[in-house]
Amino acid sequence: MWTNLKWAVLMMALCWVMGGVSICSAAGAAKLPDLIIFTSYDVGTSTYMQTACMADGITKKTGMKVRVLPSGNDMSRILPLRSKTAHFATTSAPSCFAGMNGFWDFAKYDWGPQAFRQVLSVIDYDQGIVIGTAASANIKTLKDLKGKRLTWIPGGPALNSAMEATLAFAGLTWNDVIKVPAPSLGTSMKFLGEGKADAAWSSTTSPVMFEVERSPHGVYWPEYPPEDKAGWERLHKIAPYFIPTNATKGVGVSKTKPRKLATYAYPIIIAYDTADENTVYEVTKAIDVSFDLSKRCHDVMPCWEFKKAINLKSMLLPYHPGTIRYLKEKGLWSKEMEKRQNQLIQEQTSMKKLWDAIIIEAKTKNIDCNKNTLPTDTPLVALSVFH
Repeated sequence: MWTNLKWAVLMMALCWVMGGVSICSAAGAAKLPDLIIFTSYDVGTSTYMQTACMADGITKKTGMKVRVLPSGNDMSRILPLRSKTAHFATTSAPSCFAGMNGFWDFAKYDWGPQAFRQVLSVIDYDQGIVIGTAASANIKTLKDLKGKRLTWIPGGPALNSAMEATLAFAGLTWNDVIKVPAPSLGTSMKFLGEGKADAAWSSTTSPVMFEVERSPHGVYWPEYPPEDKAGWERLHKIAPYFIPTNATKGVGVSKTKPRKLATYAYPIIIAYDTADENTVYEVTKAIDVSFDLSKRCHDVMPCWEFKKAINLKSMLLPYHPGTIRYLKEKGLWSKEMEKRQNQLIQEQTSMKKLWDAIIIEAKTKNIDCNKNTLPTDTPLVALSVFH
């Protein structure tokens, strides 16, 4: 009995020293993994920088070991999550849109709609997430993209669809431009500074675009005028997650020189619905308590403050139960969020049922869904939680 008491006192003291984080979860929760792994966009992108900032802050504040695995495309970010070799993925609204609905590379027998759960997401209304162009290409409006060289990322259908939506805004299609294959998002942006492309998907806060700005080619952001209702309608038919914004943060924009651009929830930290609740809870908590260490290392990091980040507008996916537990403890979970949570799960379930029915029909008709991806005008779009 005395030995047990001494052990209990020792553990209490250790918990106090560690700030109650990681190893000292409530109610004797299971031990955390020795290493927490995030997948992210490739090195040099805004998402990688933000994920690395959080990882560094978490380690310094709590002692948790965190590794960030950079990846060049959508599928290579999700595969480690699915195989349980990674715990979290830091991704974007387009990637979640594709995965949740079973679009593009997810439209295969062994994929389909994915049971993603949101851990945390941000919408920075001061940054633009749009097509960036080389100033030397003289692209003043989005219609000027016709005949120009646009990057295209194999294995990155979500980003390519965002490019397609922008082309639609201007009344164009991929047939009106020259596709330039790029292995990753970061590389595609570098192509602008190297003179290999005229336009690429980007964000005004991307570190790579600061490099491009210093190149002989420079950077220019064609606008997405909010008054162009027809253009926005065409864009939303392909990518309903976009939001008009006045960009004032990053390369080539400021509060005195804003640009009428677009944005969406980015980054979004996700896990699968089967992810361990205690691990998600502890990592969610660690992101919050380490915010004071990470908030200054990137322009977008101040948006990760929980009081700013947790709201209905940024709730694009159902939250993971581990995150919900922490939000309830912090008083950040509302009745409106609970209602939205139930709605999203119900819509996700409906999407999966429709997918299963489509697969059964495809098999009866001998359609190989590993070769034929589902078009975006199927009934799945009508059910999309992003509409």
